[in-house]
Amino acid sequence: MKPQTSCKALVLPDYHQPLEVREFNIPEVEDGGLVVKIDRATICGTDHHITQGVLAPISKTPCILGHEMVGIIEAQGKGREVDVAGTPLAIGDRVIWAYAYCGRCYYCAVAMQPTLCTNFTPYGYADATIHPHIIGGFSQYNYILPNCHVVRVPDEVPSHWASSASCALRTIMHATDRLGGIRPSDTVVVQGSGPVGLYGVAVSRAIGAKRVINFGAPAERLAVAKSFGAEQVAHIETTDNAERLAMVMDLTDGRGADVVLECSGSHFAQEEAFNIVRPGGRIAVIGAGDPKPMAVPGMSFIGKQVMVTGIRSAGIQYYREALDFLARQKNNFDFDLMFGDTYSLAEIPEAMEKMARLEEIKPIVDPFK
Repeated sequence: MKPQTSCKALVLPDYHQPLEVREFNIPEVEDGGLVVKIDRATICGTDHHITQGVLAPISKTPCILGHEMVGIIEAQGKGREVDVAGTPLAIGDRVIWAYAYCGRCYYCAVAMQPTLCTNFTPYGYADATIHPHIIGGFSQYNYILPNCHVVRVPDEVPSHWASSASCALRTIMHATDRLGGIRPSDTVVVQGSGPVGLYGVAVSRAIGAKRVINFGAPAERLAVAKSFGAEQVAHIETTDNAERLAMVMDLTDGRGADVVLECSGSHFAQEEAFNIVRPGGRIAVIGAGDPKPMAVPGMSFIGKQVMVTGIRSAGIQYYREALDFLARQKNNFDFDLMFGDTYSLAEIPEAMEKMARLEEIKPIVDPFK
């Protein structure tokens, strides 16, 4: 069969501008590269943030949006015979991949923190006028750059699950690792009931937290949090800070949460995290997008001796952990509760509006629909 030479993709021409479906050429594969046919993509809240210029100047326009996707290998460059774990790769295999980190800068080579790379190429917000052009998930085909680490998707993990693992879930895996893990005696409060927060609930429960509490909205999402193992939930629109603090204190013998996963991105939630965490507790700030700074007294750090870590994206090891988590836990959690309808490229703006209205948690994209 003659190989595909062109494809359609959804483009953000410039910030605050309507999205457009455009045609792109599919480049020839180079050594170390891969050409993949996008099987499924999923929509992240960050996609909307990019359209509003929140990630500028890191993001560029015009760009092909989408950074959560699963690709089916259609062409392999020389030297791309295995994934990052040594698993053989072949035409027809499904893969997810990390951004193209340079591997040479201080953060890649010395600090071993590739997500801070100073010379990386992202997917979903890179300049689409520069070769190889198709490096965004809202496209029928993608080009995986030689610098991208890839992981083969296990056969038992559906593509829409794997797609969300390439952002929301891998970020939670990164967060729990940076916090030093979650212990059997820990009470974990997860702020936010979007995809990252709901995965935070599931992971905290699965790896052994004593108790998991979720703050969020609307009620339908809190119901998912309960099904994922949240012992208590608090609707942020019908409770205030004092009521939520009292709930946490009552459940922890007056100490506060051992771990707080801030997944909402709200500066109000970030401030609240310092009130509900126990002295000596741990906070991971994962959410992003709120341009307003949080106001936290310095004594919150010193007086409570709190450890706070910020989480930006994730290295490839956490993509692999995310897929393994889904494969191992597929019978313990109904992950499909997180996913909404399936949309075409042209229907993505409609799906984003539904996400903004909290009508869907994680819309699915079929670029060939």
